[in-house]
Amino acid sequence: MPCRTISGALRAAALGLVVALAPGLSVAGQAGDADLGRKLYWEGIGADGTPIRGVTQGDVEVTGAQFSCVSCHRPSGFGTSEGGNYMPPIIGEVLFNPRTPDRNRNFKELYQEVQPPGFWARVRQPRMRPAYDSDSLARALRDGVDAGGHEFDPIMPRYDLSDADVANLAAFLRTLSDEISPGVDARDIHFATIIGPEADPEAADAMLRTMELFFGWMNKDTEGDTHNPTFSPNYRSNFISAYRYWQLHVWRLEGPPETWRAQLEAKYAEQPVFATVSGLVEGPWDEIGAFCDARRLPCIFPNTELPTPGEGRYGYSVFFNRGLALEAEALGLHLGDQPTAPARVVQIHGPGPEGERPAHAFAETMARVLPEVPVETLAYADAAGLRAALAQAQGADVLALWPQDIDAALAVLAGAAPGAARVYLPSAAKDSANRMLSPEALARTRLVWPYDKPDGYHPRKFRVRGWMHSRRLEVSHPRIQLQTYYALTMAQFSLLHMIDDFYRDYMLEIIEHQAENELNPGTHPELALGPGQRFASKGAFIAELAPDTRLGYRVVSDWIVP
Repeated sequence: MPCRTISGALRAAALGLVVALAPGLSVAGQAGDADLGRKLYWEGIGADGTPIRGVTQGDVEVTGAQFSCVSCHRPSGFGTSEGGNYMPPIIGEVLFNPRTPDRNRNFKELYQEVQPPGFWARVRQPRMRPAYDSDSLARALRDGVDAGGHEFDPIMPRYDLSDADVANLAAFLRTLSDEISPGVDARDIHFATIIGPEADPEAADAMLRTMELFFGWMNKDTEGDTHNPTFSPNYRSNFISAYRYWQLHVWRLEGPPETWRAQLEAKYAEQPVFATVSGLVEGPWDEIGAFCDARRLPCIFPNTELPTPGEGRYGYSVFFNRGLALEAEALGLHLGDQPTAPARVVQIHGPGPEGERPAHAFAETMARVLPEVPVETLAYADAAGLRAALAQAQGADVLALWPQDIDAALAVLAGAAPGAARVYLPSAAKDSANRMLSPEALARTRLVWPYDKPDGYHPRKFRVRGWMHSRRLEVSHPRIQLQTYYALTMAQFSLLHMIDDFYRDYMLEIIEHQAENELNPGTHPELALGPGQRFASKGAFIAELAPDTRLGYRVVSDWIVP
């Protein structure tokens, strides 16, 4: 873990120990400003508008911009654990009440991951503490001495904080995760899944069938455990308040993307949900993502090739990868890594974001890795336009095709004369290309493949398939169904860890933490997230088409990470 993160963690951990003011108490008689406290928490900016300053390790100067509380205690205020460091919760409910041993809270703080012995010993300590008054609070933050007179670790910065800064921070922490998020009641927790108007009906049906079986399975477990809470003494009965029945709402969108936001608002007004899980959207995610961010609604691993561009720090949509933009960038890097640079590169793209976004990403990447090779970019609007573009691309060394309608584009490509030495297609073209292209065309064609190799080994994959087969679920769309199962598993594990702290920010933070914990069902080589990250898989392969094999492709490159 970087020194910056460790220092921020310990600073925030110290805040969790010291900001234990009784309700209504202000520092030096000052009433705190929660908005200014939020700025300090998120940005390390003090009441005077400048970064707060301090010293760590005795003489290393630091500023608040380097050690914002949110980097370790997260947007929810519930903290985290990483690399042997434990950052405790600092929400008002915890800070402004006496600290006592709590089996349930201790349980949720024990992330299921490898940690050194010192971590486990620290987490299991009761960590009881006396209340702080304004003097002991100021001493703790400025001098690094707690209310009991014990000195903090030297890595904990000693900060030059004003009384107003401390009062503002305390005021903000009282508002942090202070109300249960919408979509949860005493019995049920509500989830939605979003299906776009252009989604393949058969794929959508396979996804929904997977979700319905998973929801039924979860609810059967809930029924059994809540009706027999003492079946496992001192375990399930301790967590009975955490159980909820899962309710699934299917939000089907209609019309063009610019109308989706209003449709989602109407559906949400009818029944708020705690999160959206999985989903199948052929168009751009932008309007849906704006809705998720505005509602602070986790949207967990939808099946889409056009996710919201950019990492979107602390955005509320979490994706498998960056979709077509990732594929285009990976192709550019692949071409730049060849022993001999291509002399002529042409890309042809269809109308709309399905064509324009990868074309833009490919051109930018090529300009960076092969600036001496100009990319000829041709656009088309219909079949006639594509035929004309293919004729213009005759003799190219490389042709990248980014169609809007893959089957329509491949029908034109199959009837055209050979136009380039090598043709590259997006991953979604695999099945249609194997079916529609001639053997000669197949030999010249490659895919950009952001999923796992055919021989990739993931123990979880066999367990998930066993779960599906035991419930007689037809696996007609393996990748979509396995990705859907993974999204559902993320929701399940996050709720298991949350217990009854039903806060949406907290759910996303647990998903960030748990995504890499051996839950990959085999769809990608690796799935992992970090704080603020929103794309779990970072790269792609180049693959050749192989209609003679069971899966229809062979990987012919290393894993390429843009």
